[in-house]
Amino acid sequence: MGGADAADTDGATTSRRPTEQSTPRAAHQWRIWFVVVPALMGVVLCAAGALLVTPTSDGGFPAYLCVIIGGWAIGFALVNALSAWPERWQWGGHVALALGAIALLASTTPLIRALGSLPEPWPRSLSVVALGIPPAGGWVLITLLGRISGRFDRAAERRAAALAEPTWSGADRRPEVTVNAARFTTAALTALAVGAVVVVGALSAVVVIVTERWLLRLPPLMIVVALGLFVGMPVYAAIWGVVNSRRLPVTLRWHTGALVVDAEDRWTVPYPMIQSVIWRSQGDTARFEVHTATRSETFLVGMVRQQNGKASQLPPLMHRMRRVLEEAGLRPHERRGTLRYTRSAPTNTVSGSGAPPPALG
Repeated sequence: MGGADAADTDGATTSRRPTEQSTPRAAHQWRIWFVVVPALMGVVLCAAGALLVTPTSDGGFPAYLCVIIGGWAIGFALVNALSAWPERWQWGGHVALALGAIALLASTTPLIRALGSLPEPWPRSLSVVALGIPPAGGWVLITLLGRISGRFDRAAERRAAALAEPTWSGADRRPEVTVNAARFTTAALTALAVGAVVVVGALSAVVVIVTERWLLRLPPLMIVVALGLFVGMPVYAAIWGVVNSRRLPVTLRWHTGALVVDAEDRWTVPYPMIQSVIWRSQGDTARFEVHTATRSETFLVGMVRQQNGKASQLPPLMHRMRRVLEEAGLRPHERRGTLRYTRSAPTNTVSGSGAPPPALG
């Protein structure tokens, strides 16, 4: 009864979940082992937890363990039971279960208080059984979030597959690429990231303090998910807006003897004058950086919206581009998808260099 089976997303099947091609016998066996058996075990465990309560004892840890595992097993069975429905009904059923779980989670404490008015021995036993509501409701909510995130992940994968990857164009000896990028210094990027962390931390603290009465009734994982949805995502959207407010078209050209960057102005950098080049092709931090002794430029591509259905990434450096940088005295170092070329010795001026400038091709 692993979590991967119940955390099915958007009706997608797992190796154990019955599919349209499954035989009726296989589907029947799956329902027995992953719906009927967990439900019965949940009921038995909750009943055992209630029976462990005596007039002089609340059952202690064994009783609590029984109802917690039993509550989770019932939630597990309820979520798995949805797999027998058509896909569009699974969503409606899961949402209905989630709404019921939220209502039960919000009323757990009042319910336990109300049970105190019943004649003995019911109040103590039923109060212990009520402690199985949070794990059952938490499992329903977590699996619904898994279903939703799975839908978004697959939609993002389909969109990414449909996006055209940027490629090098132009003549073979003078390749170029044009992308939308945001001009950021490394210090600005760092400040933006640190500021986002501080804001998320402060807002999370405020949300926890203001909503403590309701928030702390949720399981720990659900609290993290809730903070991510209502705090983390808005802050990320704000960062995305700040980055895209600086969006501009940038063309990078590899000419013989020099690297040419066309942004708001043209910057021609002879290869021997380059102190370092940083190139990351994919991810939110996809970017290229060019640093000399007198000027540094960082162009962020990964979080910037592109035109004409292109992906927000950079093409990988060609072999001849790498060779040109190495012949100019730069040494490569690659780590976690980021390629860095740095100068290992002080550079000579162009006029003082006895060797001709490196050429592509």
